[in-house]
Amino acid sequence: MQLALLDLPASLDHALHLSFPQPGPLDSVDVLVWQPAAIAGVYGVEGTHLGRPVLGVADSQRLVKDSRFWRDEFRAFIGRGGTLVMLAPGPGTLGIHTVQDVVGYDFIEALPDHAGLRRTERAPAAVACTVGEPFRSFFDAVGERFAATAEFDAANAQPIATVAGTERVCALYQYRHPGRVIVLPALAPSVPASAVDGIVRAIADMALRLRFEGSAPSSSPAWKTSFDMPGESALRRRLAELAAQRRALDAEHDKLARQLSDMAFLRQLHDGDAVGALDAAALVLHALGAYAQKGGAGTDTVLFELDGRTGVLVAVDDALRALGEGLAAHVRRRAQAWSRELKVAVVPIALYVAGNRRGIAQTGEEIERLRLAHPSLTFIAGSDLQQAYDARDAGFVGRWLDAAEAAHAGGAARD
Repeated sequence: MQLALLDLPASLDHALHLSFPQPGPLDSVDVLVWQPAAIAGVYGVEGTHLGRPVLGVADSQRLVKDSRFWRDEFRAFIGRGGTLVMLAPGPGTLGIHTVQDVVGYDFIEALPDHAGLRRTERAPAAVACTVGEPFRSFFDAVGERFAATAEFDAANAQPIATVAGTERVCALYQYRHPGRVIVLPALAPSVPASAVDGIVRAIADMALRLRFEGSAPSSSPAWKTSFDMPGESALRRRLAELAAQRRALDAEHDKLARQLSDMAFLRQLHDGDAVGALDAAALVLHALGAYAQKGGAGTDTVLFELDGRTGVLVAVDDALRALGEGLAAHVRRRAQAWSRELKVAVVPIALYVAGNRRGIAQTGEEIERLRLAHPSLTFIAGSDLQQAYDARDAGFVGRWLDAAEAAHAGGAARD
């Protein structure tokens, strides 16, 4: 039986050691023990928000991508008859950056159908087991090593342990044909590193006893690991090859679909209206490492922060272009709405979207005339944002801010 540990430190030589930020296949794995709470320690935390740790922009994107991979891999693993054992943390969340805001990420989000695993937080408590084998033997042996920090709704699973002295469920068993999911409490903070190996061995033994073909003995005979049925090795190799091919095709399909979706979204920089162009602009700024936010001061602006400076993109369409000399004052006024709300100095930048109706060539001519007519404003077009996105160079944004600050300081009084 091949055992794998996902972000659970142990010194077992025969176990496969995996980490969430380094996605890998589970083709040869029979039992996987996963510690989701470790996610907060294996990605880059940049600060806190509403009392919870928050990942940086790049690591937020990595976590979302890695979660998608592991969710698919877990689903396929269970579908092959694998046993997924999860050491469930309490229902706290990790903050991750999105284009719009900092949102909560549930530590168990990669678990397929995790939303059905409803849980509530509780103070750490001892664990008790009153059900049958193999769970009773497991908790008798190592139950004191766990601390219940969450209580579960057992509507879709079998309770296997409760908070000591109560009937509140803190551990579950769920058979998902042909595999299974076991949800255990988190390890108690007092558990020494030297005890983890014994806990993992007990988990593996319990998982082995749950398999239909291994339900009678409590462990496998020593010779079993080296015995193959005739043709078994060849079939396993072929199965692994097919699984690798399937995974490669699925990955390529998903990659192409995401690329097409991204292209369709970014196309709004070139042919979208003000709302669509600003949506795409926010994505570009986010990809370049800036914190971007929409909606705080209307749908015609996007605020962004980079390297301690704050800028505001203000969409300029045909109606605003017709303002003539009043255009610069309008753009600054819309940017100042953010300044008043957030109590910070902002730099206005005009995002010219009017030309999107007439094409890139026409946009270039029109924006040059606007730059000459309004020297106190910095104008950019969707093509400028596209160039910055393609280069993945935050220096583009810094140069826009430099130019906008200089223009604003030199010409604001004239407008």
